[in-house]
This record gives sequence, C-alpha cells and structure tokens, in this order.
Amino acid sequence: MAATLGALTLGLALPATGTANATAYKKYTWNSWMSAGDCYLYPGASWTIYPNGTAQLDATVSSSDGDDAWLMWAHLKDANFAVLADIRVYGSTSTKFVKGLPVANRRYRWFAEGRFDPALYPLIKHMSLNKHC
Repeated sequence: MAATLGALTLGLALPATGTANATAYKKYTWNSWMSAGDCYLYPGASWTIYPNGTAQLDATVSSSDGDDAWLMWAHLKDANFAVLADIRVYGSTSTKFVKGLPVANRRYRWFAEGRFDPALYPLIKHMSLNKHC
C-alpha cells in the first residue's frame, strides 16, 4: 500500500435532484480525476443520497501499483459548507469506505452502500470527500 498519509479534501460536488419511481434523491458527481499516491478515482464518481438515510456510491478506481487500496470518507454538508455528518458504511459504525486494488493498472468498478441520519436530509446541500491510498 502506498505510504501517502493525510486525507486531502477533494472538490465539492453540487447536488442534482431527481425522482426515480417517485422517490426523491440528491446525486453528487465528481467530474474530475482524483488521486492519492498511486491510486486514482475516475471522473464521474457519484454518491446518491435518499431521504430514508441511505446512500449509494458508484465509482471507478485504479492504482498504478498492485496491492493498494482506495480509502474514502464522504462528508455531508449544509448550505454554509459546514459538516453535518459522515456517511457510515452500511452495517457498520465505520465511516471509512475501502476498495482493494490488488492488480496494478486494472480499473475496478466500485459500488458501496452507506447510511446517515435521515433527519439531516433536508439540510444536506453539498458533499466533499477525503481520500487516502
């Protein structure tokens, strides 16, 4: 695993709202490359959050070195960019999402599920990510 320490704050994403089968949601998409050490998150990575307190990640990641892992923390923010909460890994109290990258230069599609306090949903206006490889 690359020894890049210190989670760097990534760019903020603005929400796109929509409906799917009459279910409201907010989708935050990062349209630029992100990197940490040898690891890369491809443009188009997105978090979709729902009023019931669930969240879904859809991203593509890779590493130029084998035996790496992409670590990520997703921060939910209010209109003033103040952190409301971090998304927790589904079924856990951890806020650290991890995707293993065992083979160098191979792209991996990453789907993950998370949770947050549904009472915060109306306050969520922005998101940011921290990362580590």
